[in-house]
Amino acid sequence: MNNKTLKKATLALALIASMPNISVAEDSRPGFYDRKAEGWFFYEVEPEEKEVPKPKPVAVQPPPPPPEQEQMAQSEGPEYFSASWFRENLPKYKDAWWDNPTIENAKAFAYMQRFAMDRSEQAQDAYELAILGDPYLDEVSRRPYATFASQQVDSKAGKERQTLLGTVASRVGLFFFYQPNCEMCEIQAPIVKMLEQGYGFTVVAVSSDGTPFPGNIFPEFKVDNGHAEQLGVVTYPALFLASPDGSFAPVGQGVMSLPDTANRILVTARRAGWISDDEFNKTRALVNTDNNIAEILTDKTGEASLEEIMTDDKGNYIPPEQLMDFIREKIKEK
Repeated sequence: MNNKTLKKATLALALIASMPNISVAEDSRPGFYDRKAEGWFFYEVEPEEKEVPKPKPVAVQPPPPPPEQEQMAQSEGPEYFSASWFRENLPKYKDAWWDNPTIENAKAFAYMQRFAMDRSEQAQDAYELAILGDPYLDEVSRRPYATFASQQVDSKAGKERQTLLGTVASRVGLFFFYQPNCEMCEIQAPIVKMLEQGYGFTVVAVSSDGTPFPGNIFPEFKVDNGHAEQLGVVTYPALFLASPDGSFAPVGQGVMSLPDTANRILVTARRAGWISDDEFNKTRALVNTDNNIAEILTDKTGEASLEEIMTDDKGNYIPPEQLMDFIREKIKEK
């Protein structure tokens, strides 16, 4: 080997020695030919791929609930086409038609008005069916509609009225307050005289100033000694019933007809307790006065009690079914 060749070999060795250690992939397996027992590459089992975890779905947040006022507006309000709904909304349809008189607005109001009329007719039909034949609701059980029968009832009530007026006259007297030169007093005086002569009332005429009544129609009159003021007389003539124990009850102040005066006397006597309710009821032109629902339902005696069926603490509303059960029980107890 010449010097030139030796220098080249020395230089090559130096370069190799100066290179860094480059490690081949750390595969300790022998080469292909040394691994001939494994066979060809297509017999190799592919390595399983590791499953990549799927990203978790992001939970979608629901939209925030509407404000409380909006929720209230959506949940509250009367039921469609109910009575309260019509009271609230029918005027609005009318206003919409009035303010903007289009065909559509007019039709909307007309249909709602027609609905209300038809529902009223349905309600009236149901009402008639409900009262028909019920002795506590059907008015014919209290007073007949037939003319010949109602005339008979009126005649009987008139006779009872005449009899009761005589009974009142035997229990209380009639005070007649008058003023001199009083035209209304002169008109009323003959009617008071009829009560005296026709029914036997003891009439005490009281003059405001001691002047006798014109024509001496009440010769035994009395002079007012402050009684008119005590009884609150402000208009003449004035009539009062008076009991033997000194109790007074006003009949009326001003001119009254004979039938009106007679009726007022009976009502006043009843209010003062000088005649009973039974006596008074006989003078009414009614066939039956015992089926008074107001008296039956407000009667505190018996087993049926409203407190047991109350469901609404605020309004004391009773559902119709429970109310009817209570009414039927009270009628049975009667």
